[in-house]
Amino acid sequence: MNDEIKARTLIVESIPESDIKGLVDSLEKYYLTPKLQASEITGYSKSGPEKDSSFDLYWKALKPESARPGQPGPQTVAVHLVISQTGVTIAFPDLNPDDIQGIRISNRTADSVEFLSTSFLTKAKKSDLRFIYSVGKEDGRAASSKSAESLVDVVLKRIFAGNAVNLFLSFLLLTFVLSIFLGDYTVIAIFFMQALVLLNSDRIMLSIGKVNPVEERPEVTIVRVATTPQTVRDVSKTSDALLQPVRAALGGAVAEGAPADAEARNRIQRTLADSGVPCDPDDVEITTRNPYRLVHSVAEKFHLPPPKIAIVNTPMDNAAATGIAPSHATVTITAGALEDLDDEEITAVLGHEFGHVRGHDTVILFLVTSLIYYGGFFLWPSLLLYLGIFYFLIALALVYLVGKFLETRADTLSAVVLGTPDALASALTKIGFAQLYLERYHRGIRLLEWFQLDSHPPIYFRVERLARISLGGVKIKHAFWTSVRDCISGFARSFVPG
Repeated sequence: MNDEIKARTLIVESIPESDIKGLVDSLEKYYLTPKLQASEITGYSKSGPEKDSSFDLYWKALKPESARPGQPGPQTVAVHLVISQTGVTIAFPDLNPDDIQGIRISNRTADSVEFLSTSFLTKAKKSDLRFIYSVGKEDGRAASSKSAESLVDVVLKRIFAGNAVNLFLSFLLLTFVLSIFLGDYTVIAIFFMQALVLLNSDRIMLSIGKVNPVEERPEVTIVRVATTPQTVRDVSKTSDALLQPVRAALGGAVAEGAPADAEARNRIQRTLADSGVPCDPDDVEITTRNPYRLVHSVAEKFHLPPPKIAIVNTPMDNAAATGIAPSHATVTITAGALEDLDDEEITAVLGHEFGHVRGHDTVILFLVTSLIYYGGFFLWPSLLLYLGIFYFLIALALVYLVGKFLETRADTLSAVVLGTPDALASALTKIGFAQLYLERYHRGIRLLEWFQLDSHPPIYFRVERLARISLGGVKIKHAFWTSVRDCISGFARSFVPG
């Protein structure tokens, strides 16, 4: 227990050498210098880079004036931060387990450093180059991935990733546009367009995946290259010409059975350099995962047919499911999730998405949005005329409310069917750590998040609820009604300060 109080691993991931220096500079600029100017620390020192490119930072955090009078022991908390290629760790070597004020300061310090480090690395990943390949075990070849992401792909992801709320907003906007040209026939046109999109939603999502793992090619390899935003812009103009030699180099590395070793990174680095992309071998990170196996294992536990799989080339950690029925469903997983989450966490996230598939959530939201939308024109037109634009604002709020219920039910089904609520909570903590940090130290945000235009409940609510499920503190007789009850009680508790 004492070791857990005195030391904490903040980030466990491979950090490119070029990002280590940037992270150190960022912490100095946005954390240590402001703290020094505010007299919250006594000063700081820095050593590095060492041979392994690591940096060590030391400082002492001052206890608040109100905590010092009459308090025995030191009036500062010593901090030792290590940033290396394997992650970020923080230690408080002199911390006494009985020093409540010191423990409180150490926890806040660790959370703040983790928040800033996570924010920096997340931003840095957006300027990295990523190449995705569907790898066949039998022949050791890399299947062709699609070209660079187009604007159409981005729009389709925005509309279909998650649930039908974005789809509702899209058709609402389209209604106003089409009404100019079609007049009274706009509603009929929108209905047929909605039905067509719903019936083909799984195919649409499958089409925007960079690779689609199947039994013959179950594995996915992601080559991530730390670079600059300008390099990304330059490569995006000639990505098709660049992909082919990189794909060939990776295919050769896979054929040799060692796709993530130093030689493979050297081969990728040389290929990139020959293509005009400057980088070091240490800037190349190669990750190989088997999403096909994970998806099929979850499908088996849910007693559902395995859906089609699409891997989307984005650094964000996410997954989504869409389709009108379990036999016509597509699950999308982002490259970021495959890089950052472990197998148990990805499995739990997939369990959440299978909860949407099993609950027919896409169809439910389609029916809800259609009832509200068409009801305004045909069932209660007088109410629509009376409220005007406020009708659609209220309708939007109702759709988001139903979305929150369905998202909470998906969490519930993942926890119950897979029996790993802690893994889902861990994944959500990684995905939304920045938001969790704000919720922890700015309590007013907890209430505001319930009113955001987001179909997901606040992350703090989901994580705390999963923790209660893990401890047996949530009785689940009916997943949906339990989720409705918990959402309402969670919303009510957000009004309680402290």
